[in-house]
Amino acid sequence: MARITALAKQESRQRLLEAAAQHFANHGLDGANVDAISLAAGFAKGTLYNYFQSKEQLFAEVLTEACRRALEIYAEAESHGSVRERLRSLAAADVEVLRQQEGFHKVLIREAMSFRNETYPLIAEHLGPFVNKVEQVLAAGVSTGEVRNNQPTDQLALMFAGILTLLYVHHWGSQGIWPDLADIPDLAVSVFLDGAGHATQPESGR
Repeated sequence: MARITALAKQESRQRLLEAAAQHFANHGLDGANVDAISLAAGFAKGTLYNYFQSKEQLFAEVLTEACRRALEIYAEAESHGSVRERLRSLAAADVEVLRQQEGFHKVLIREAMSFRNETYPLIAEHLGPFVNKVEQVLAAGVSTGEVRNNQPTDQLALMFAGILTLLYVHHWGSQGIWPDLADIPDLAVSVFLDGAGHATQPESGR
């Protein structure tokens, strides 16, 4: 019997991930069926378990793939400029990936905001590569004085990811009226770095 090559395994895994993203978008996590995903990918029932331990792990791995693509897009267009420019590039990459699988991301965010014990830790773990890249940018900003140094950068990175998430929720909730997806990168960075307060005016000399 011919052995399955590593490349063939990788291609099969990728087909399962793509089929799973669409299936989760259509049925949600609770309503998803692993046999239906295997069949949609062109395999026999049960094939999915050759690659993933559970439906929840598969869901998390679809997220991992989305993070990988976002970081690839960011790397291709990565700016070595200011923290503002680099954060905007990261947000723009995230929006681009979201556009490609918007249905899956709706389910992902709904699942994350339900903070269920069986899925929230998985989501937080597999979102890690994107959040870690944000933290790297912020840490560089601390060293240059562009970012405050009285808050841990890992917490700041989570705040930035949270702002993106809430803007996506408002986009979908408003049926796209506000904010437009194209406006989210600039809006997220502005809210995160500038806030809503007035700029401090220097006191005039007496």
